[in-house]
Amino acid sequence: MDDTLYSSVSELLERADNNAKITIAECEELLNTVPKFTSKHSLEETRAFLDYLGSPDENIKIIHVAGTNGKGSVCSYISTVLTKADYSVGLFTSPHLVSLNERFAIDNKPVAEGVFVEVFVEVLRRVMEYDDQEYFPTYFELLFFVAMLLYDVYPVDYLILETGLGGRLDATNSVTKPVLSIITEIGYDHMEYLGTSLEDIAAEKAGIIKKGVPVVFFDKRKETSDVIKKAALEQEVRAIAVEDKNIEDVEFVRDEGGNKYIAFSYKSLYDKYAELKLATQALYQTQNAAVAVTALEILRETGAEISEFDIREGLLSAKWSGRMEEMRPGIYVDGAHNLDGVEAFLESASRIECEGRKHLVFGIMSDKLYKDIISMILKSGQFDSIYVTILESKRSVSMSDLKIAFEDSKDELGIIGLPIKYYSNVRDAITDVITMRKSGDCVFAAGSLYLVGQIKSAI
Repeated sequence: MDDTLYSSVSELLERADNNAKITIAECEELLNTVPKFTSKHSLEETRAFLDYLGSPDENIKIIHVAGTNGKGSVCSYISTVLTKADYSVGLFTSPHLVSLNERFAIDNKPVAEGVFVEVFVEVLRRVMEYDDQEYFPTYFELLFFVAMLLYDVYPVDYLILETGLGGRLDATNSVTKPVLSIITEIGYDHMEYLGTSLEDIAAEKAGIIKKGVPVVFFDKRKETSDVIKKAALEQEVRAIAVEDKNIEDVEFVRDEGGNKYIAFSYKSLYDKYAELKLATQALYQTQNAAVAVTALEILRETGAEISEFDIREGLLSAKWSGRMEEMRPGIYVDGAHNLDGVEAFLESASRIECEGRKHLVFGIMSDKLYKDIISMILKSGQFDSIYVTILESKRSVSMSDLKIAFEDSKDELGIIGLPIKYYSNVRDAITDVITMRKSGDCVFAAGSLYLVGQIKSAI
C-alpha cells in the first residue's frame, strides 16, 4: 500500500477511534485520492475480500442489473414496487448527483450520512487489517464493499445491485448467487473498456449471467439480443425478452391537479396491464418500466408476493432523479450522455408542451462520442439557443474542443443564426439561461449526469 494512502487512512481511523466526528465530505475527499494509488482488481481478489467481510452477499436476495441505458431507472421501479409490497429493499447505484450517500438507499431513501460514514470507516478498518498488506480497493470497489457490509449491518429483504461498468469484470459480479439478473438497453458507451462493437459490449454485459439465475433483458437490437441469448444458453438459464412492440397506447396525461404523467399499456408474459402510469415526461421510461414489470413477474415465480396493485402504485410513485426531471416548472434535466440516451432525450423533449422557445444547457465528458452527440442535437433543430458549459471535472471536454465541435457541426449541417453561448462553469450557464428566458420558455439540460448534479448544486 502506498505510504501516502496508508497515512491518510490511518489518520482517519485514529480520529474515529478517538470519537472525533468524521464527515461524509472527509470520506469523499479520501475516496477521491484512491485512484492515484491503486488499480482495478480481479474478481477473485474482490471475492476474497468480500469473504473476509463475512460473505454478506450470501444472506441477501440480490437482483443484479447491467446495461448501457436505463439501469438506474429499472432499479428504482423495482425497488419502489417491492417496497409497496411490504419488502425492505436496499439499492446500490452510481454515480451520485450531489451527495455520496445517494448511492445507498433503503426503501427508496438515501441512507443517513452518519450511517454511511460508520460503515465506510469499518470497511477501511478491515482493509488495514487484511492479510494482504499491499491490497487496497479502487474507488468503486470500496463503495461496493460499503454497500455489502451496510446491507448486512442494516438487513433488507432484497438488494438491487447496479453494475458500475460493464458486467463481466465489474466488482458487483463477485456476487455468486443473485436471484435474478437484468440487462437493460445496450448501446455504444465506454468503448475503451468494453469493446468497439455492440456484440463486444453485449458480451461484457452478459457476463453477469450465471447458472441457475434467470435473466430479463430489453430486446432492442438483434445483434445484442443474440449475444445475451447465447450466454443464457451456455449457462443453461432462462432468458426473458422485453420487446418494445408490447408497449402500447402511450400518451401524455394530466390529472385534475395539473400533475403530468405518461400512461401506457404493456403486454407482459402473463398479463396485459392497461393504463399504467409513470410520473415522468420521459417516453423512454415506458421501456424501463416494462423491464421492471417483467422482472417483478419473475420474482413472483421465486416466491415474492407482489400484486398488480403493488406494481401500479409502485410505478406511479417511483421517481428517479436526473431523467427528464422537471426540477422547476419548465426546467428539465436529463443525464443522457451517449447516442441512444440523447436520441431518447430528444424524442421526449420534442413531445413536451412548450408555449415559448426551447433552450438547451449542454456539457459532456471527453470520453463520450461528443462530436456525434452534438451533431445529433443540432440536426434535431429543436432548440432556439444553446448554452454550452465546461463541467467541473478533469474529464470534461475543453472549451476549445466544444467550440470546434459545435462550429464544425453547424457548418456541416448548414445552420446559420443559432445562438450558442459558452461558459466556463455550470453555475453561470444555468443562471444565465434562467435569467434570460421569457414566460412560456422551456429550459432543457443534457449531456452528462455530472451536469445534472452540478445544476442541482447551483440552483
